[in-house]
Amino acid sequence: MKSNFSHFIASVIAVPAGLTAWILSSNVFDIHMFLDVMIGIGGFGASYLPAQHISHKKHLEKLKLTKSEYKYIKEQLAHAKEHTNRLRSSYINIRSIKDAKMIFDINRIVKTIISSVEEEPKQFYSVQQFFHSNLETAVNTIEKYLYLYKMPGKSKDERIQLHETRLSMLELKRTLTSNLSHMNQSSYQDLNVERDLIKMNSQRAKKRHAALDNKLGKEKVNLNKKRKPEKEKVHRGEENG
Repeated sequence: MKSNFSHFIASVIAVPAGLTAWILSSNVFDIHMFLDVMIGIGGFGASYLPAQHISHKKHLEKLKLTKSEYKYIKEQLAHAKEHTNRLRSSYINIRSIKDAKMIFDINRIVKTIISSVEEEPKQFYSVQQFFHSNLETAVNTIEKYLYLYKMPGKSKDERIQLHETRLSMLELKRTLTSNLSHMNQSSYQDLNVERDLIKMNSQRAKKRHAALDNKLGKEKVNLNKKRKPEKEKVHRGEENG
């Protein structure tokens, strides 16, 4: 989430203001050095806080989120990143190619959802189940599965249980894929609208082009009709001569 942008804008405004206050205090008012520095810091703070507030407010208006919603989504993203760090650290326990492929696919889906919400926070509401339960369940299951899988001396029942756990992980992968598809549903709807607009504009352009061709064709016929009497007049003049 691009929350640092408001801090950057506020700093761009506040730094020159603070320097100006410090220079005026030290050169014009000729106060003690410590007080000059404090005035400069005060000028920075007095400029930074309102500028940051206004910039952040505009950013929230653009995202169509309230301050509390933005804060909550930011917290959920922080928790999600903790889970992804755990997922990455579990790579060292992978012991088979098929497990590696499955876990890498799950991680790719997870990263895609998180980065999409970071880019457009309002999408969080279409994948709340992912943040509230699905992601944590997937990470916990993968960690336990990989830990038990590498243990030697497994019994037949334990191997069967691990196999069943792997099947449940594949189901988890399908669930995460469903979360991603649901999140992208509005984007596909927007894409359909754009496609319909392109089709409509193309049809209008074809109609305008056809109408223009008809108009030019009629004008050409009219010009030909006007030219025929002139030719007849010329022939009559030659006959009289």
